Amino acid sequence: MDNKALKLTAIAATMLDGFVPTKWTPLPPLDAGVRVLLGNDDQQLVATAQTQLDRSADIGSAAEAGRIYETMYPHADFTWPHLRAITEVDADYFDTESPTTVTLTDPLPGAPLGDVPIADTARASSLAQALATLHSAAPEPVSDAGFPVEDPSRSQFLILERLDQAASTGRVPSSLLQHWEEEFEKVALWHFLAAPIHGSLDETSVYTDQERVLALAEIGRLRVADPAIDLAAASALIDPAALPTFYEEYRNSRPRADEHVIARAELLAEFAVLDWLLEAVDSGDETAVEDAAELLRSFNEVLFGSAADEGAAAGREDETEDASPSTEASRDTTSATAAAGTDTPDVEAAITETEASDVFIPRAQSSDVSREDESEFESELGSQVSTEPTRDSEDSDDGEETGRIR
Repeated sequence: MDNKALKLTAIAATMLDGFVPTKWTPLPPLDAGVRVLLGNDDQQLVATAQTQLDRSADIGSAAEAGRIYETMYPHADFTWPHLRAITEVDADYFDTESPTTVTLTDPLPGAPLGDVPIADTARASSLAQALATLHSAAPEPVSDAGFPVEDPSRSQFLILERLDQAASTGRVPSSLLQHWEEEFEKVALWHFLAAPIHGSLDETSVYTDQERVLALAEIGRLRVADPAIDLAAASALIDPAALPTFYEEYRNSRPRADEHVIARAELLAEFAVLDWLLEAVDSGDETAVEDAAELLRSFNEVLFGSAADEGAAAGREDETEDASPSTEASRDTTSATAAAGTDTPDVEAAITETEASDVFIPRAQSSDVSREDESEFESELGSQVSTEPTRDSEDSDDGEETGRIR
């Protein structure tokens, strides 16, 4: 039996006045650490011990972000974590290096995406609509609450700075470096107004059912920044065959988006491979460095072909003859950031906040990435939230009872 889950259950049972749980069920840990579903005859709550929290945002900012979401998106067709109680326990309680934050939140509907990308157009469209809603709100409530604000020039500077760092490693093909330098230095690309963004989209923060996105978790990195950041992160969660639908639905749902937002999103998605290289170099993991460099060489060949591959830049021309990526390695490179280093994952049945029958995990295989042509938009950022009417979801009992509190 999971000792940490029992400890969390004991702590959570004392956190909220009037809530006396009589049963508990361990939940998948996701990125947070330890999670348990607590319940009695009247109520269910999710207790989380943030033992593996590795984000710049703390729990306090997540709670404040939830309050701002309530203000900005009162009619949104998706939900987010609603904090009910919070406490902190000593580091030795969960054998962590620092004190652990424990939270109680309302259960989120649906289930996290997990390792299998969205392959159906219905959920791809729903995610696009959710992000369009998020990005269409006025930025003032976010900035006034003290969350970060990143203007376009700052975003461009940070990207070019990372590009210089990558060039200094000598592991990026010169033609690929030139491609990114030319694209990211285009002045017109950065003519946009920053908007509220989620800022931390991944396979654990998007909750869906068979048809649509029901909730967005990990909202503590809310900020005012380039909406293309969210679109790039979302593209890693979507099968390449469904990406055109995703982008088209975003355009239709947010007609005031700047005309280059899709182009920036596609470039940022490419750039994620380079970020992987920089992280590997910083960690000193030579195996990860080689893997990232190989992926960059493969991506370079996808974009420019073998004739254009000039090898690694800055002093590594002597290694170009040894770099011969296979045909298989050069396929699906744009989506490789989310799946790098993994084979087709084994999807395990997991206990979630809804009945198992409400959870749908498609088993589609990736297809080749096709780049979407860009269309023109009005450049003015919309200040009104564009949403669909909220659909009430039926309450469901939790999964199999695995323990009782005495």
